[in-house]
Amino acid sequence: MMRSLFSGVAGLKGHQTRMDVIGNNIANVNTTGFKSSRVTFADTLNQTTSGASAPGDNIGGTNPKQIGLGVGISSIDLLFTDGSVQSTGKNTDLCLSGNGLFVVKQGSDVYYTRDGAFEFDANGNYVLPGNGMFVQGWMASDGVLSTTGKVENITIPAGKSMKATASSIATYTNNLNASIEGYEISNILVTRADGTTETVSSYAPSGVDGPTITLGTTTGKSYTLDDTAAYSFTTGDSLLGKTLFTSTVNSVTADAVGEVELTLGIGNVISSIGGGSTFTIPAANIKSGTFKYGDTFPLTAKIISKGVTTDGTGTAQTALTVDITYPDGSAGPTGVVIEVPPPANFTYKDGDTVTFDLPIEKIVANSGADVSCANGNTVTLDSTDSPLTVDSGSTSYTYVGKAADGNVLSVTRKDEVTSITINTTDGKSLSGLVNSSYATGETFYPSITTTITAYGSQGRPYSIPILFTKNDANVWSLALKGGANKTTITDSDGKTTTIELSATNLKFDENGKYVSGEGTLTLKPRNGEETPSTVSLNLSSLTQFAGSSTINATTDGNSAGTLKSVSIDSTGTITGVYTNGVKQAEAQVAIAQFTNASGLTKTGSSLYQESNNSGTANVKTATDLGCTITPSALEMSNVDIANEFSDMIITQRGFQSNSKIITVGDEMLETLINMKR
Repeated sequence: MMRSLFSGVAGLKGHQTRMDVIGNNIANVNTTGFKSSRVTFADTLNQTTSGASAPGDNIGGTNPKQIGLGVGISSIDLLFTDGSVQSTGKNTDLCLSGNGLFVVKQGSDVYYTRDGAFEFDANGNYVLPGNGMFVQGWMASDGVLSTTGKVENITIPAGKSMKATASSIATYTNNLNASIEGYEISNILVTRADGTTETVSSYAPSGVDGPTITLGTTTGKSYTLDDTAAYSFTTGDSLLGKTLFTSTVNSVTADAVGEVELTLGIGNVISSIGGGSTFTIPAANIKSGTFKYGDTFPLTAKIISKGVTTDGTGTAQTALTVDITYPDGSAGPTGVVIEVPPPANFTYKDGDTVTFDLPIEKIVANSGADVSCANGNTVTLDSTDSPLTVDSGSTSYTYVGKAADGNVLSVTRKDEVTSITINTTDGKSLSGLVNSSYATGETFYPSITTTITAYGSQGRPYSIPILFTKNDANVWSLALKGGANKTTITDSDGKTTTIELSATNLKFDENGKYVSGEGTLTLKPRNGEETPSTVSLNLSSLTQFAGSSTINATTDGNSAGTLKSVSIDSTGTITGVYTNGVKQAEAQVAIAQFTNASGLTKTGSSLYQESNNSGTANVKTATDLGCTITPSALEMSNVDIANEFSDMIITQRGFQSNSKIITVGDEMLETLINMKR
């Protein structure tokens, strides 16, 4: 009889505990990030009055006779299901969905929470405002985030400044129109600063700012002077020994054998030649031609017997053993191994003649070669000149008068050219570039103008126009304003900066893919307030397909700025927006994941700590752990009111039933006692 009373008492205690848990769940129905709990029951020890017996030959088995001794609490489980997302509009609030918790810290104590109602304190610390605990994460360095190190306090002070950074690279993307229309030149209309015009059949820039002085000589030659010609020239004077001009070399022309030697590079065409990266064609084997640094030159070779070797893998890296033929048709080196990268489709066999268009990396001009300069002058080297080596697009040449030039016959002054108009054979009039050369019968392509914004060492922005002009099939040239390789930019305060461009032609293959071409801008402030800087032009992402030109450039670098606002994305990355228009990562919120999150120990204030059965925290980014962060929102409690009220009714009935056990047991005991009377 007493056992039933104790069973009833155990039932009352168990249901009272369950009611306590339900009450706590309902009390926290509006607590941010609260996780509800549930109670599960299990029977307790049983009193065995007789054990089980096994079946025998003459009688079957019997079950054990056991009397239960009541109920006990099996577990109180923490339910880590997601709560609903509640938008708040506050940009520092975070709602975490998935198996994870935010990490906060107070001193050396680490806690975990689903309460994402964070904000910044007076020192810019990202904290839980209710208790001041620091939110943990990774801080960025100049916008670069690394999440491989230890977590730390996230601190982003208000008014944080960003230093000015000089631009170092401009990256071009998108497409140049392969089908841009070309026009045949009929004549060229030259307009000068004094308003006069002149129609000519050919035009070459002088390379001199302002009016130009051209000397006619008694030998029929003419030279346009520049600022390096620091002499007085009088008709009848000899030009011998006087510097006339200094100009960038455009091209070198050979009219006979021995005048030009070429060194070819491998570019993106082949992997190596003869085990190296260059191949030299002697001057004795070049008859004639016009050569320009960066242009391509055909190298012809014949595959010898057993001259094709491949590695047999899917990469199809192939080695060709060839006998090379020089441009004049004579035999060159034999048994040369050329390594070829895997093209899309190819067939090589013994006896084939192959041709590779290799970039010209160096030109050595000897006596007899004609040197064409960017300022329009053309000179012929003679035996008094040392060989001229052209190994970049900016190689300059200084011309000093020779005895063969004769004496000054005439002096012609012309005002600066302000515009060039190209008249075409189909009746169109198109704008040309004052710093480019044109001739009747040539094909004229209109230029495509792009603009990049480059920043100096003090963060001053410079808007620099860069022109792309088609020269030939799959070949484009780069230039500054008016087709020049040097221009000046005047700031609002009247100070000027010189911009210089050194570039090689941009080349594409037959499939419209980038082959070669590069450029470098040099910024030289004249006021001496800034350090000169260079900006590399990255052209490798450009394509050349028929359609339209969508070319676009982005640059690094920035002016100085002050933090204006912050925003947080779904990965927990905090991005700062600065007054200079730059956005950069400032920090990233860390997320902890436990193997058994329900095993965490509650410490109050919606905080948890590790326990012996929770596992160790795996701290990574939300993306790495498969969690999602919703910014400007909070996670609501996951308490289900309907379920709680239903459980409350069930608990109440259980409690009543167990109390009835005690009442009935008491009455039975009373009846038993009354038997004595």
